[in-house]
Amino acid sequence: MKLDRNEVQENGKRKNLLPQQHPTIEDAKKPTPELMKLSTVELLYLLKLARKERSDTYNNRYIFIQAMKQGAKEFSDAEQYTYKEYEYWTRKCFVIENILRERIGFIPKKINKEFIQNMVERMQQPVKDMNIQPPKKEMERVK
Repeated sequence: MKLDRNEVQENGKRKNLLPQQHPTIEDAKKPTPELMKLSTVELLYLLKLARKERSDTYNNRYIFIQAMKQGAKEFSDAEQYTYKEYEYWTRKCFVIENILRERIGFIPKKINKEFIQNMVERMQQPVKDMNIQPPKKEMERVK
């Protein structure tokens, strides 16, 4: 088994689970295997971004549809494009939601600053470092 140097901890210390930087919408476009390598906090940020992108695309599509109902047929290509984009972001949200469901046991309905901050605080809660001590009988034999 090969371990990445970043995965190895020393002196019983625990790995820092917080990302070094916030992910961008470009990170959300990564294929599923790469998304699965991201931390849970990164995935929460990405889900928030992907949901916003999907919502914005839906709203743009709605505007094009309304314009077409008014007789502006020149927007049909734009409507088709926004439909494809909406479908793409819907699928991306579904993938990220499924990864998160596997990790945290549920799909968050709404992701806001408070939700993410709560997750970060949970991850930063003090946890004991690993400290292995030999059984008392062995310690008596050593003396």
